[in-house]
Amino acid sequence: MEKVKIKIKRFDGKVEKIETYEIPYDERTTIIEALMYIQSEIDPTIGFRVQCRAAICGTCGLLVNQEYKLGCRTKIVDIVKDKEIFLEPMKNLKVIKDLVVDHSEFLQKLKNVKAWFVPKEPFEKVFPEDLKKFEKETDCILCGLCYSICPVFETDEPFGGPINYVKTYRFWKDKNDALGDERIVLARENHITSCVHCKYCSMTCPKEIPVEQDIFQIEFYGKQKGIIEKEENQFDFGDFGSF
Repeated sequence: MEKVKIKIKRFDGKVEKIETYEIPYDERTTIIEALMYIQSEIDPTIGFRVQCRAAICGTCGLLVNQEYKLGCRTKIVDIVKDKEIFLEPMKNLKVIKDLVVDHSEFLQKLKNVKAWFVPKEPFEKVFPEDLKKFEKETDCILCGLCYSICPVFETDEPFGGPINYVKTYRFWKDKNDALGDERIVLARENHITSCVHCKYCSMTCPKEIPVEQDIFQIEFYGKQKGIIEKEENQFDFGDFGSF
């Protein structure tokens, strides 16, 4: 069995340091399994998150060789370089301990946009074509990888974040959601126009959700309807039709 050196950026609340652990691995060993091995066999003080181990719960997000990954679905053989792997906690979030970050910031921002279904009365029948409008967005597991990679927080800390607008889009497109265009107002209030459309969120999403496209559609619709103010000298895409 081959061996790999796992370098981990650690933090105990006061001191930040990098520690290295050498572990055995095979073609099936994941990052989470490597961390569990380190914790049980080498250093029980190592901190990381793990739950479902099936890319469903979204708790094991981290940086692997400076790329955003879910630890449970990332195999060592696929990312090892020169027999080393470097693990870091996600960015844009406060580090609690080692690879464990505080999710409360983006969870609060989800509350700010009412990221839950509000049923309207009467309830309309739902058909397959209705569900297709937000099919991918329902796959969001709240892992926070898109939030972590977003560069906008460097200049606009109150920005809701990509994860925020994926949820906005999902419920806005549901014909049985009672909030309707109020969701666009909430998106505006949470600085959706600060998005720079870099597409990092879409490229990083482990569920391949078209995050940046969702943000663009919300903005586009909001500007057509006068809910979101258009930038000066902006081309009017409304000439090509409406939603």
